Amino acid sequence: MPSSNVWCALISLFLLAPSPAFPQVKQGTVKVDSLAVYSEMSTESDVVKTLAQGTVVRVLLTVTGAEGNWCSIASQNGSPRIGYVLCSGLDRPKDTPAPPGGRLPQILNFGSYTPVQTPKRQTYESDEKTGLEGQTLAPLPGYSWSSYPRTLVLAIRTGCPYCEASLPFYRQLGEQEKGNALHAHVLIVMPNDAVSGSSFLRKDDVDVQVIFGQRLGALRVSGTPTVLLLDSSGRIERAWMGQLTPLGEKDVMNAAGD
Repeated sequence: MPSSNVWCALISLFLLAPSPAFPQVKQGTVKVDSLAVYSEMSTESDVVKTLAQGTVVRVLLTVTGAEGNWCSIASQNGSPRIGYVLCSGLDRPKDTPAPPGGRLPQILNFGSYTPVQTPKRQTYESDEKTGLEGQTLAPLPGYSWSSYPRTLVLAIRTGCPYCEASLPFYRQLGEQEKGNALHAHVLIVMPNDAVSGSSFLRKDDVDVQVIFGQRLGALRVSGTPTVLLLDSSGRIERAWMGQLTPLGEKDVMNAAGD
């Protein structure tokens, strides 16, 4: 059976199977006198319910947004999601332990893991096109392309040998941004959860901003690793796929440094 058919069969089985209890589902207890539950992750959205102090809920996911940390919650009896609350109103275990040896900036957006094919190591040609150039991407949860003049997105995942081999390059990009050698903000996007993703990045001390639990399809990425250079409107200026040769890595740095 072709590998693509195998992936389709596995994904179908995953979608049809009962949803397991993921480790990021935790309890939370309301610690304020009353806690508003919003229909969306915004204090300007409708208040669907108010919870009294001491109410225990299930925390389904945590997202860091412009107004702080938001928790998607459900009641203890297993009912569907109620809505969203500001996590500061809950007493709860920390969702993610701090990485040993330092802080790794994170945007936590837990979601389903989406397998994607892993390109083989690619040779680099200066006029090579991926078909992604010129497309415009929607903002990611908790991140707006307009936050920076340009964003250099690194779409990677655990279990991808070419991503792991590229970690020293990603560390170098982070160091160059800190030294103001790049005119783009480096952002890693991974479909993995924060615990496994952070462990993967610590292998080479990669220290850049990260979005975890994000389906790579939102970036129109079909394989990992993929590097995208976007302008402030989310338009893809350049794209590179696969593990880059030294010439390809230099081209990324030159493009992001212009």
